Amino acid sequence: VTISREAGTGGSALALALAARLSTDEQCWTVHSGNLIEEMLSTNNLPSHLAQFLPEDRISEIDASVGEIVGLHPNLWALIRKTNELMCQLARGGHVILLGRGARFATADAAPGVHLRLVGAPALRAAHTARLRGISFEMAEAENTARDAARRRYVRANFGADVTDPGAYDLVINAAQVPLPVIVAVVAQLTKVPRPPLAARA
Repeated sequence: VTISREAGTGGSALALALAARLSTDEQCWTVHSGNLIEEMLSTNNLPSHLAQFLPEDRISEIDASVGEIVGLHPNLWALIRKTNELMCQLARGGHVILLGRGARFATADAAPGVHLRLVGAPALRAAHTARLRGISFEMAEAENTARDAARRRYVRANFGADVTDPGAYDLVINAAQVPLPVIVAVVAQLTKVPRPPLAARA
């Protein structure tokens, strides 16, 4: 399962609730979001402090180039590529929920899956972020807008895709209108529906 989301729609809460719903005594579902970077660095025997240079929604051409030139970090695009490769590996293994980082596009040729995008009215999303982070509505609104714009740039730069394109997903849900338990139930049911082979989707 991959989850794309507008800022403030509760993607992390959904991922955790869905993992709990899908897990059984025989098979545990795991959530990969921020821990993807730590896992990628560990797999490639790279120092953990490099994670600070790979925020999901704030990598730019300038940051990637300047940091490498002055010796702050290795080539960030190479690290992003390794992260994408890790997501493909996890997708092939199955029973994973990948949150953010363009997971839907990174795993497009890796394995069939259920691809979800969460959206919501800006005011409701800002209110959610304000409550979650303990900041003002205005600050939350500005933060959400910046994060959404940066995530669009990230997906466009890395995958040549539009993260907001509804046709890229199996399901687009207004998280401000549909209760979390209902979303969990719907997505859980979708995971039980046989998915067409990747070749058949082309």
